[in-house]
Amino acid sequence: MKIQVANEDIDLLPQKAFLWQRQKLLGLSDVHLGKAESYQHAGVPMPSGAHRDDLNLIADLIDRHGIEHVVILGDWIHDKHSLSELVVRDLNSFFAAYRNVQWSLILGNHERASHELLKRFPFQMVIEDMEIGPFLFTHGHKYKKVPQFQIQGHTHPLVRIHEGPLKLKLPCFHLEKNCLTIPAFGSLTGGYVIRPGKNDRVFAIGSDSIFEVDTRP
Repeated sequence: MKIQVANEDIDLLPQKAFLWQRQKLLGLSDVHLGKAESYQHAGVPMPSGAHRDDLNLIADLIDRHGIEHVVILGDWIHDKHSLSELVVRDLNSFFAAYRNVQWSLILGNHERASHELLKRFPFQMVIEDMEIGPFLFTHGHKYKKVPQFQIQGHTHPLVRIHEGPLKLKLPCFHLEKNCLTIPAFGSLTGGYVIRPGKNDRVFAIGSDSIFEVDTRP
């Protein structure tokens, strides 16, 4: 679904990412790679391998849209225990296959203790936020009031759908006057139900499509 913000066309993708086609830029947030490995470290039995599905999906989006720059709005990994030998090996293969793509990582709250570990990968690492054209890309865990249009992640937004007996909570894009919050990309992420303002727009994600939700009471 295409929207226009800050006089630019942005495509909201059902894969829980956005596309700025004019810049050949793919944006996504909150992948939380290696979450299973972090749980294993804490003694919780969880099978490995979910990170491969997420990497394969990113690869598909890059190939399909001719992406030259990927901007990750924080929480690429879950925590410092995420980078197991298996995850690192798969990441090295992934980045080798996309060595011609520019990679920018805006560090999120889950990466506080992992900055040195992440230096082994080809990221341009950004501490707080990144300005490109009319946009300010940021993770979203620190409140900001800025003149630019802000695109952020962090909150893993969900919208509640009530249609007769049908009750669902779906990932969504939440568009406010000067900010777009994007859903969590990772396959092992949960979320939080938003409370949109009366002038906000909400775009829910179905199995393979996006649709605008009427959130008026």
